[in-house]
Amino acid sequence: MISVETIGMIALLAILSILVVVNRRKISFSRFFIFYAAMYRTKRGLATMDRLANKYRWLWTKLATPIIIIGFLGMGLVVFDLIRGAIMLLTSTAPPSVGVVLPFKAKGIFYVPFFYWIISIFAILIIHEGMHGVMARVYNLRVKNSGLVVIGAIIPLIPGAFVEPDERKLALAPKKQQLAVYAAGPVSNIVTGALLMLLLTVAVAPWTDTFYAKDGVVITELAEGAPAQLAGLVPGDKIIGLNGQVVNTAEEFSTQLKDAKPGDTAIIRTTVESKTVILEATPDNGKARLGVYVDNPLKYNTWWAKTVLWIEDLLVWLALLSLGVGLFNLVPLGPIDGGRMLLTGLQHVTHHKNAHMIWRSVSLFLFAILITQVFMAFV
Repeated sequence: MISVETIGMIALLAILSILVVVNRRKISFSRFFIFYAAMYRTKRGLATMDRLANKYRWLWTKLATPIIIIGFLGMGLVVFDLIRGAIMLLTSTAPPSVGVVLPFKAKGIFYVPFFYWIISIFAILIIHEGMHGVMARVYNLRVKNSGLVVIGAIIPLIPGAFVEPDERKLALAPKKQQLAVYAAGPVSNIVTGALLMLLLTVAVAPWTDTFYAKDGVVITELAEGAPAQLAGLVPGDKIIGLNGQVVNTAEEFSTQLKDAKPGDTAIIRTTVESKTVILEATPDNGKARLGVYVDNPLKYNTWWAKTVLWIEDLLVWLALLSLGVGLFNLVPLGPIDGGRMLLTGLQHVTHHKNAHMIWRSVSLFLFAILITQVFMAFV
């Protein structure tokens, strides 16, 4: 039976395809090998950007310096993480630190359930591109267009958005103003992610924790061919004990398995019977695995409780993806925000020619690291 997630993904691809075909005369296409970007320009949202810029101009101008500082700190953090990840990839069995985030399961893909993915992506894009536009208007820099972009290969695949400032006037603006415009998008994503994490930790999680019964954990899924499945455990089984210790929550279950090694024996007690399982090594990192996914059973098995928990999960994904997108856009690479920040900063401290040479070298170096890590994730 086709899942709702799959139906949603097929519907999205169909809608994107129809929009591209119907509006093909209004769309500009850019091609790169088998891939293309279809850009549909509009004026929607520009008036809102103007209102936000004019009404809170005093606030945005005061925040410009902190935004730039956070942007460069984030750039340093993400460069350090990329280099560290590359070294670990070459010297150990650690998995790549970079991956493609998509709403389907496949090797090398960081899977996010479709509806969480599509809602989060649109929210992140609105905040990211909107803040680029607002900051440009704060400095009276013209924003020519906003719009939608679709990345595809034969058929449209991934939706996106953009704002299009007047690049000529932006290039002539003071360096601080340029940096504030470039940093506003990714930093707004990082701040959004951090605030959501704070909200979830302080307010949401303590409340939703009361929705769960703490008298065992329920198996929600089994890894194909893993020890738990071979031992006869099935989804829906309720685990109440592990190696003679009582299991009340999923956190306790994970903690009790944390120090296990491949070849160790795990005695799992369910509400029906006990199973003896020999743990095996995880192919990716060699750690012991049981191959079972568990969750705490709901105390209140009602539609409203499930709705609240769904929204909580959405906020978690939105926070994680906001942080990820914000930090990735700060990578000092080519034409993305981090790359433009690096070039602008270099032009402020060194000759134009030297700035471009350093910028190209850094971009090529980090591009090689990114491509290697993404490729290794699929191997």
